[in-house]
Amino acid sequence: MDVLSMIETLTSYGADIAFISVFTCAVVQALKRTLMKNCQKKVLTFLPFVLGTIFYAVFAAAANLDFEYIIDELPAVCRRGFTIGSLSTVIYVWYEQFIRSRDGASATESVIATLIEGYVPSDELESAAKRIAEAIGRDVTGDGARRTAEILSSCSAEGVTDRDITLLAKLIIETLAHLNSANAA
Repeated sequence: MDVLSMIETLTSYGADIAFISVFTCAVVQALKRTLMKNCQKKVLTFLPFVLGTIFYAVFAAAANLDFEYIIDELPAVCRRGFTIGSLSTVIYVWYEQFIRSRDGASATESVIATLIEGYVPSDELESAAKRIAEAIGRDVTGDGARRTAEILSSCSAEGVTDRDITLLAKLIIETLAHLNSANAA
């Protein structure tokens, strides 16, 4: 079996879309953690679709041994690129929901991570939750909300205001107080 017949087989079963989607998902996650670490979430939302289209265009040109194929079949290439972007987004959500575990996280850290999600970039979420939990655990002065706000300020996402941070810090302290009192009863 030569390379072209293998590509034809992958294409006929849709495996090309699946493989390129997994590759796109991996590349997007690598970019999110490195080059695009400080990029706005709005830009990152479209990244799988843009990269999926580019990757499919390269694949289509290689599979057909013709760069003009991309131009001649531009609507189909864009449609398949959008499909790849959609599938890679779904793969990422599945990974986050069902595969990735926060094994090392305590119950307190898990609660904090849930509360700060969206206010802290996802790649810093677990670290921030752990630092906040440690700060609250070591606090003997009763000023955990201030220390929590300091930690949140140092790692908050773009667009999060000081008021948001102050309210979120108070919410974390109140939630943990209620959880601790419920567990004690």
